[in-house]
Amino acid sequence: MVEAEITVGFDTEVLAIKEQLAGGKEQLEFVSIVGMPGLGKTTLAKKLYNDPYITYHFHIRAWTYVSQVPRKTEMLLNILHSLNVLSGEDNDMSNEKLGEMLYRNLKGKRYLIVIDDICDIGAWVDLKMYLPNDKNESRVLFSSRLKVVVMHASPDSHIHSLRFLTEEESWELFQWKVFQNESFPLQLVEIGKQIMKKYEGLPLAIIVIAGLLEKNKKTEEWWKHVAQGVSSFIVSDPNQHLDTRALSYNHLPCHLKPCFLYLGAFPEDQEISVQKLIWLWVARGFIQNIGERSLEEVAEDYLMDLIQRSLVIVTRKRFDGRIKACRMHDLLRDLCLKKAREINFLH
Repeated sequence: MVEAEITVGFDTEVLAIKEQLAGGKEQLEFVSIVGMPGLGKTTLAKKLYNDPYITYHFHIRAWTYVSQVPRKTEMLLNILHSLNVLSGEDNDMSNEKLGEMLYRNLKGKRYLIVIDDICDIGAWVDLKMYLPNDKNESRVLFSSRLKVVVMHASPDSHIHSLRFLTEEESWELFQWKVFQNESFPLQLVEIGKQIMKKYEGLPLAIIVIAGLLEKNKKTEEWWKHVAQGVSSFIVSDPNQHLDTRALSYNHLPCHLKPCFLYLGAFPEDQEISVQKLIWLWVARGFIQNIGERSLEEVAEDYLMDLIQRSLVIVTRKRFDGRIKACRMHDLLRDLCLKKAREINFLH
């Protein structure tokens, strides 16, 4: 299961894309979500992927993230794992065998494949031969920061370019992330709006700063301190969002900093097994003994803290609701690598 996130400001886009995914021509069609990093492409794709009408309409659905350097084996395995058709032994199969297995499992079924964050046409070339066109309203949904890539992948693709949030939508997102179902204290409204306006409608930046505010004391003095630490920036350049991310890192408790930085060691866009991550954290000595609790239990709490701060994204949950897999947004991974180089952490 691909875990959904809170979405604000996407209602029009959701309706339009749902119509294209669940309607239109019988032949295999392609729909694309395009926008700069941090605008919410993956969040919108997840909302559609988990939409009850979409899950009812398609016989099967599958999801794959695409790394900056596309790996054919990884993409095929991601899709087959989504379809729950792989056994442990199948992970060692050749690409050709994996591709044949994918084709057999899709053949005759109405399927939806999400190819998230595609930025190299080679990723699509590696996959398209295994996607049958049975004229049964199957669909492929791309998300990409590069319009030219999805146009090359399919010149006839329905392209949706994401916009920045309006001030009202930004405030709605900010309020929900900080207080959720609680009422917003009146003494914090003015300073909260000052903080929110600095991000000029970029959802990721709003979510990250809200995660910092939500996890710390909600006082006017603290919020003014945060506001002074964040400068306004031009949202067309994602590199200028570094001050927001750095502020969130600088205010992490000491025990969480090495755990957060270690996530930068994983390849870009890779889904990370929580069990594997916890073992690695423990082996590296990042986890502290707390009472009679096991190191693994403490490590799981550390991970939940990072998730609640919007620094780690949940991608899959177990049947009991615990986190099974996670990943990191590209822009936050950039911060990990930058900070790790500064203190020689990963070396």
